[in-house]
Amino acid sequence: MKKIYLFLFIALIGIANAQVPTCSLNPTFIASNKVGIFPDSATNFLQGTVGIPYVQNITVKVPKDTTSAGIKFCFNRFILSNPTATTNYKLPPGLNFGVIPVALQNGTINAAPSFKFPGNANNCAVIYGTPTTAGTYTLSLKIDAYATPTLGSCSPSPNVSGGSVVSTQTLNYYIIKINPNTTGLKEIGKNSFNLQNIPNPFSNKTNVKFFVSEPAPVKLTVYNTLGDLVYSTTINAEPGDNDYLLNADNWNNGMYFYTIKYKNFTETKRMILFNN
Repeated sequence: MKKIYLFLFIALIGIANAQVPTCSLNPTFIASNKVGIFPDSATNFLQGTVGIPYVQNITVKVPKDTTSAGIKFCFNRFILSNPTATTNYKLPPGLNFGVIPVALQNGTINAAPSFKFPGNANNCAVIYGTPTTAGTYTLSLKIDAYATPTLGSCSPSPNVSGGSVVSTQTLNYYIIKINPNTTGLKEIGKNSFNLQNIPNPFSNKTNVKFFVSEPAPVKLTVYNTLGDLVYSTTINAEPGDNDYLLNADNWNNGMYFYTIKYKNFTETKRMILFNN
């Protein structure tokens, strides 16, 4: 049953009073015959950078049942809680797990929010915030599995208040690496172009808006937090307000830097993509 618990680490932590970004299910993972989480523990999560907002969307698929020693157990729920003598699941400082539905909240255990996830259900969660300290952080997550033994079939809608604890495990192998802020990217000439993207954060598409005084080509580039170029185009700008619809359907969720270069002037801003 150890395999079952690997995916649950995510789902579970949230800061009820914080503004949690909306998460979404990964359609490819949901359509597959796999259970667990996406991304998986081998892939792990996006790296972060000190001082740069971080967003990692996560999909959770909780199975309906498992078999142990010839007995079928129908999962009622999984409870994730902060282990004893652990601070906020050992997340990097500045980051938190979050989920939106109130139904998933399970109070506070060991000074951190706890969450419950029903069996035979798909959910999502998000790791978010602005990291403050560089380093490699190994998360620590306590998982309690509640299940009901049966000789028949498991209900597609389990009783999330029923069952008994059939396993307790502490996971200590999911890692988030936070890099020092050495990218050298800066927001240059703030307000010089009235550069912005709307909406921000956004899902799939956003309008990049800027102002120029004379007609000239404007180069738009987008980089991820690792400094990799993910998009580049040239816009024939007209005097006054301009806008460009940026399509990010195939991008990974997270933080990006976008830059416009107009004649000898450059300006860079940040955007957050989630809910893909």
